[in-house]
Amino acid sequence: MTSVQTRNASTSVSPPEAASRPLLDLVSRFQNRLEDGDRPGHKLISAGLAPLGHERAALEDRKRHLSASLAPATTDEDRAALSRIVMALLGGFPTFGADREDAKLTVSLIVRALDDVPVWAVQRAAGLFLKNLQKTRWNPERAPTAPQIRAEAKLIMLDVEVELHRLEQVLGAEIVDSETTEDERKAAVAHWNQLKTELGLSNVITERTDDEIAHERAAQLRANDAVERRDAWERERAGLPPADSPFVPRPAPIL
Repeated sequence: MTSVQTRNASTSVSPPEAASRPLLDLVSRFQNRLEDGDRPGHKLISAGLAPLGHERAALEDRKRHLSASLAPATTDEDRAALSRIVMALLGGFPTFGADREDAKLTVSLIVRALDDVPVWAVQRAAGLFLKNLQKTRWNPERAPTAPQIRAEAKLIMLDVEVELHRLEQVLGAEIVDSETTEDERKAAVAHWNQLKTELGLSNVITERTDDEIAHERAAQLRANDAVERRDAWERERAGLPPADSPFVPRPAPIL
């Protein structure tokens, strides 16, 4: 398999490294092999089509890298970086309070509201707000609120979460043995033969006897006669003249 680069160091401050083309192809290949299980979200994959050892290791490595990048700020250093980002964002708007203590309190409350968002996502969101390129609804005449910053950061995280979900589907799929053994094949054939015996079936295709053909023709004539009598009775009730039988053979057209 082509070598795939899956990670560099990843923290709350650093966005995840973009997946390489070989890695994306690897994930897509195994996703296309998944089958739905017996409950929502339950995936199955044949043992012969499941990731090999080195492939699974590459996928696990990528999963760890993405999971680490989605971690929120937990250290004092990360929280300080988050505070600086929020302060710089709010400072770009004239509506932000000039009082130092009020400003510190506002930043502290916003940082607390972003306690489940990685620093890098907040930083990207701040850049989008400053350029008015955000997707979240917002009045650019006022500084963005904590819910707006959080919503924009969550949108930025979405691509990472989707890739992580695809990896978890592949790695979490139940491996099933779909290969048919010789004993299973023999048991299936024996079961089918038993069913044929019970149903009176046979592998031999036989021709119908003259008696069977005569009996079938007589039954068809009786059915045709019943149809003709019903049609004649309905026409008589409707005051219509008799009609020719629909079962009388018509002469072949002259070509």
